Amino acid sequence: MTKSGLASPNLPPSANPMAATTSHQIGPMLRQRRKELNLTLAQVAERVGIAQGFLSEIERDQASPSVATLIRLCDTLGISVGSLFASSQPLLVRAGAREQMRYGGQAITYELLTSRTAHQMASIMSQLQPGGMSGPEQHTLNAEEEFVLVLQGEMVMEIGAQEYHLFEGDALTFDPRQKHRYLNPSKTALCRTLCVITPQPR
Repeated sequence: MTKSGLASPNLPPSANPMAATTSHQIGPMLRQRRKELNLTLAQVAERVGIAQGFLSEIERDQASPSVATLIRLCDTLGISVGSLFASSQPLLVRAGAREQMRYGGQAITYELLTSRTAHQMASIMSQLQPGGMSGPEQHTLNAEEEFVLVLQGEMVMEIGAQEYHLFEGDALTFDPRQKHRYLNPSKTALCRTLCVITPQPR
């Protein structure tokens, strides 16, 4: 992994046909928690293994880390990864009113489908631009099952040393506590997926 932790901002809503009306801003949350712990940018960056300048950009929501880097940031600051999946949406979530989720990765847009009443599962719609990926490193989630359905395009899911190439209509169920990562191998086509995680990551 490079010191930048794969710095690549998520696409702006204007460039995303799945654009949601609201977005979780994780940068201010990370910065506030760091200050509560009386930690400097340099201290946190060293513990996570990224450049100090890159961490500053993350805290200002000007850059998106890889999923693995974001999870390490949460662990370092004592923030539950599950808070990234927290929804404030009503029982009925309209297609044009989904919350956009900040979950790291390169050229990926995430939307929450579950409402604030959901406690046992998290459902996410993802759109990966050509070449989009969760990051160069594999990561884990503290949950028991993850289900992924490819709605459009293709996706490569790496779970440990095993690689699964999924095409439109294909589905995969696995244990997210295993190291994994995902990417859109196409150089020209979008990939859209539906992901369900149970229970909600902790």
